[in-house]
Amino acid sequence: MSTKLNENQLIAVYLIASGVKPSIIAKQLGIREETLSRWKKIDEFMEALENATEEILREILETHKKLLISSQNIIVHALDNKDLDIFKKANLALRYLSLMKGKDDISQKSLNNLNYHRRFADFNFERF
Repeated sequence: MSTKLNENQLIAVYLIASGVKPSIIAKQLGIREETLSRWKKIDEFMEALENATEEILREILETHKKLLISSQNIIVHALDNKDLDIFKKANLALRYLSLMKGKDDISQKSLNNLNYHRRFADFNFERF
């Protein structure tokens, strides 16, 4: 059955994908939580939810990348600064290295998160 999503359903999709609790979504849209549960049984709704979740995760990943690049540029600029004391540079470098030690690549973390959400969206909760 092909169903075009209405405005409330589209709003709910983006709110759910953004992590808003169902009780809050229901209250904001003036619907019951059971209605949200029914919507989640509609293939088009779940497809839109998966797409919105992926879009939001891609935006988060892109923001993280930009922040990381900006932060690294600032650190490089500070380390290249001739007026900055060598001990301050060493402290900055050591703090940066200690933060990065043992950390997964940010891209890998985001991909893992995206894959987790894909698996979660496919999980059948009605078995319970």
